[in-house]
Amino acid sequence: MSESDISEVTRLSDPRKVVFVECAAAMGGVQFSTLYLVQHLDSAHWNPIIVCPEEGDLTEACRRLGIQVQVLEQPKLRSTSFRIRNDVRLPNPWAWLWDGVAMFIAARRLARFLEQTKPHLIVTKGLFSHFYGGLAAHKLSIPCIWHVQDFISERFLGLYRRAFGLAARLLPDHIIADGAAISRQLGSIEDRVSVILNGVDVNVFRPGIDGASVREELDLPDGAIVIGHVGRMTPWKGQHYLLEAFAPLAREVPNAYLVFVGGPVFDTDSYQNKLLNLTAKLGLAERVRFPGYRHDMPEVLAGMDVFAFTSVEKDTSPLTLLSAMASGLPIVAFDIEGVRELIDEDGQLLLVPPGETNALVESLLRLLSDPELRRRLSVSARRQAERKFSLERHVTSIEEVLLNLDQQSRSAFRKPVPLVADHRHANGRTVAKHSLRP
Repeated sequence: MSESDISEVTRLSDPRKVVFVECAAAMGGVQFSTLYLVQHLDSAHWNPIIVCPEEGDLTEACRRLGIQVQVLEQPKLRSTSFRIRNDVRLPNPWAWLWDGVAMFIAARRLARFLEQTKPHLIVTKGLFSHFYGGLAAHKLSIPCIWHVQDFISERFLGLYRRAFGLAARLLPDHIIADGAAISRQLGSIEDRVSVILNGVDVNVFRPGIDGASVREELDLPDGAIVIGHVGRMTPWKGQHYLLEAFAPLAREVPNAYLVFVGGPVFDTDSYQNKLLNLTAKLGLAERVRFPGYRHDMPEVLAGMDVFAFTSVEKDTSPLTLLSAMASGLPIVAFDIEGVRELIDEDGQLLLVPPGETNALVESLLRLLSDPELRRRLSVSARRQAERKFSLERHVTSIEEVLLNLDQQSRSAFRKPVPLVADHRHANGRTVAKHSLRP
């Protein structure tokens, strides 16, 4: 942010009030990114308020940190499709109707809160929040930013994506996407889209933290070499591929152990139960740990020797992977676009074709048998996190978008002066140049 920009904000009598409309209070990647951001926004310029649809870990964390939070209960959504076989889904028109009514109820409730709060900006987080938050902001003529961190399903011949794209053209004043793949889905409105990848606190996630207590708690023996995975227990995170790969690896490396950190969060526990059953079927119960959701992630990552990232689709600038990089862990990852965006060259981590278990086994064996390779990847991952994915860099980029839109909304009452922002991808290439028009 330039000195002239800061001066413009400083001349205001009070910090600008920003309402973040969250889709959930359980802690997933979206919610962690919200919490990281509001903690580090410049309090002299911004007054953040988080709105959640329920009580949960996020509301508790906000209160503990002194962040203003409001619980605004919203109608529960229903699944917009139903499964007739494991790999076949059909649209559920009744759910579409129910969710449409729920959206307008949610928008009305939020609008009443916004009328009382009188924010200068609204930032929506999560698919349902984008719709009802955008409607409420549009009704009250409050500038609205969609922070899109979810890849939109191409199911049913792209029906979901087209519906989302139509709403994106009509409701938000600007969109922040946390990956280039999301930006491409929005198509013709790229002049209103900034691609800003996530960031993590590299002073919190760092090498040198003592993970011995976590290893002891998980009953990992002395001399164990630990392969770790962190993420929601859901099929597209690909934990089953890692578990299947670990079976032959465990026979080759007697002191290797596998740790899955996380829980279903927003899903049922059916996939987690499948993983537990598969662990027993493969005879790996003594070598695999499922500690569940953890609040001590820096220490948990410090207790790992290798990090495996096995998402097979749609993950964009995932916080778990960035946290592992900042922690200086050597990484094996499925070669999806969200991973490619984070690196400058292949040698910064070991890339494996998505879903190819045999290739995953080979890469893990190579890494476990080569301490020098682990050291090189560790140094490279940490350096990349420090240079391009610090939380300070991320927050500054978000603040620039907030400031530009706030200036634009105020200039509409004076004279329409277009403001142009140029956001760059982590590797330095220009991703989106946008004009915030009145």
